[in-house]
Amino acid sequence: MIEQTEPGASSRDFIVQLGAMMAVQSVITMGMYTMPVLAPEIARDMGIPATMVGAYTSIVYAVCIFSALLGGGLVPRFGALRVCQGCLALMALGFLFGLPGSLFGFLVCALLAGLGNAPPTAASSHVLLRATPKRWVNLVFSIKQAGVPIGGGLAGAILPGLAGPFGWRGAVLVMAGLSLVTCATLQIWRKEMDADRDRGRRIGWHTALAPFMLVWRHPELRGIGIASGVMSGVQMGLLAIYVTYLHQSIGLTLTVAGGALATAQLTGMIGRVVWGVLADRSGRPILVMTSIAAGVSVCAMLAAQFTPAWPLFGIHAVSALFGGLVLGWNGVLFAEVARLSPPGRAAEAAGGIVCLTCLGMVFIPSSIAMLIEISGSFPLGFAAAATGTGIVAADFLRRSIRRGWR
Repeated sequence: MIEQTEPGASSRDFIVQLGAMMAVQSVITMGMYTMPVLAPEIARDMGIPATMVGAYTSIVYAVCIFSALLGGGLVPRFGALRVCQGCLALMALGFLFGLPGSLFGFLVCALLAGLGNAPPTAASSHVLLRATPKRWVNLVFSIKQAGVPIGGGLAGAILPGLAGPFGWRGAVLVMAGLSLVTCATLQIWRKEMDADRDRGRRIGWHTALAPFMLVWRHPELRGIGIASGVMSGVQMGLLAIYVTYLHQSIGLTLTVAGGALATAQLTGMIGRVVWGVLADRSGRPILVMTSIAAGVSVCAMLAAQFTPAWPLFGIHAVSALFGGLVLGWNGVLFAEVARLSPPGRAAEAAGGIVCLTCLGMVFIPSSIAMLIEISGSFPLGFAAAATGTGIVAADFLRRSIRRGWR
């Protein structure tokens, strides 16, 4: 376990490091959402169903399972910023393959996006654990993770507007350019922030498997990794069907249903910071995550009770609470992973956790969707999700009691 000390870097250096990691997370997430956001335009141009373009996301997260392991091993060898630069360059290259509008090009784009999506999480854990005072670690990790909803929100707000006058290819080119500009800008701080890289570290199959084996052999990290997979899978699974549920079952217009989802996204950004502060102030991160997981279960069951008679205010209230919980846990969890990691192996531990996280994001959303399709019942899908997060909450509570309610 790492015993953190106050960093020797100045406040300015710390802000630069946090800003760099948050910027990378935002641009990478924005890039991951680019093709799904532009799916209707792309599908219309290619003459294929939009659902086929939607398969892009599934491919990305499937590849993330492997790239998370690679990232956890590559960071100590090449440095956190160099790994982030490589990921941004891969994403830009993938966009160029996607420009012709062929299925092969989109497959390559998805593969490269998946390779570039996961390693920055391991890289940021390496940088931020080293630079962050112990009393701020949950808050700082939560602020960095806020780059995920920020990137997703920017993709939804900016890219459709660009696609109007310039076409979807123009919007994709802008994202490729943004990725390359961010990659080049990181070079300013690369020498300083990657000064601890181990040039003699060997890279091989043992390197790729090391992050997963580190997590799996460590009981505390293994439990957190499984919990992360369940929470992430439920998060993606429920948010993916939320608008459809409100539109088809509750009778809201698409615009109003989308507004409820936007409410959840907004409170998700706020929730990440709030939970980080609470975990730092209380010194009880596991108990905080217990509360989050239990809250997600309650919100899922409340959402399952929606009817056309529900007032719009009530739906938005549940959506706000749901978003603040289901999108707010990541920073606290990854801060705890970094704290539990053996000395010098925070990046590897984060890579192993992201691998398990992506496994959940690949299989759980499709399982929820299949359950709804077979049963014809959205509430049953919400109930299944609530059961999963309820089990996570019970396990976190057990761990918290064992630690003396910490």
